[in-house]
Amino acid sequence: MIRLASDAPLAFRPATVVARLPPRSAACPLSLRDLAAVRVAAGGPFPLVMAPAPEVARAALVAAAELSAAIGLELPEGERPDHWFAAVVRAADEFAPRLPVVLSATVALGAGSDGEVERARREAFRLVEAGLTHLVLDLSAVPEGGRVAAVARAAQAAREREIGVEGILPLESGRATPGPAAALLEELAESGLSLDAVGAHFPLPRSAVEERGQARQLAELCGWAEGTPVIRRGPVTSGLLEVLAASPLLACEDGGAAAAAAARAAGRPGEGEAPPLARPGERPAPPEMGDRPEALAYEEVAALVERLGRRGSSAAVAASLRARLEE
Repeated sequence: MIRLASDAPLAFRPATVVARLPPRSAACPLSLRDLAAVRVAAGGPFPLVMAPAPEVARAALVAAAELSAAIGLELPEGERPDHWFAAVVRAADEFAPRLPVVLSATVALGAGSDGEVERARREAFRLVEAGLTHLVLDLSAVPEGGRVAAVARAAQAAREREIGVEGILPLESGRATPGPAAALLEELAESGLSLDAVGAHFPLPRSAVEERGQARQLAELCGWAEGTPVIRRGPVTSGLLEVLAASPLLACEDGGAAAAAAARAAGRPGEGEAPPLARPGERPAPPEMGDRPEALAYEEVAALVERLGRRGSSAAVAASLRARLEE
């Protein structure tokens, strides 16, 4: 597997990560903010993979290492972060040492009541202490007047430990639009707060016309965000990924494609609704992938990386971080 020539990325691992890693581990979980600076130099949007099971995370790490691509892994809501983190960093140390990896999880703030925000604050603290490096706050149901206070409280643990924070945008007519994005960022700026990224959920495009339409909407959203990186969330198609490879997005989620492929192969089709991204035989999994579910998850992640134009991006990230160390 890949071994980066530079150890520079390891120096940027958050303290909460280092404290939980085994001795001499070369697993390299980073904050997404450390990857944002090399977005233009490294190519298209960074790939984010929903990894509900350790085998999906392992398949994603092997695929990313094979393609020398920085990648993000996402823990589903409700899962135990400590066990997930331990399994992921063990696989990263073995199969993808020094490869930049973002470990993220989402916390929903509900309607933003005091009780809901306090619950979210405690959950965020638990995730950060478990070693996750990117906190996603779902603000979509929080009333406009309560978002700033909700972000300030729920993101406290992440801010104190220099972990990246993303806010999921509210929806208008069932989709993310520039108006709410601009209003949210303006609210935060007036209060001295900021987000490291904003996330927007989009539905699965059903045609090439819808793929191009979503790409235009996302480009417009990036413009309205005024420098705050934008992440697309939700199910994707191969065609959409190829269109988005030239977009200004910071990152794009696989919409559960890798997890769905593993579930279908294991005889649990109801657990995975996302359509496949890989074409049959496009990039067979290496022998270490073992059983069929893990191998199919590998193929999906490899297709995600390739279609987003992210092959080789780990070198750009390492070079950028090395330059920051030398400043």
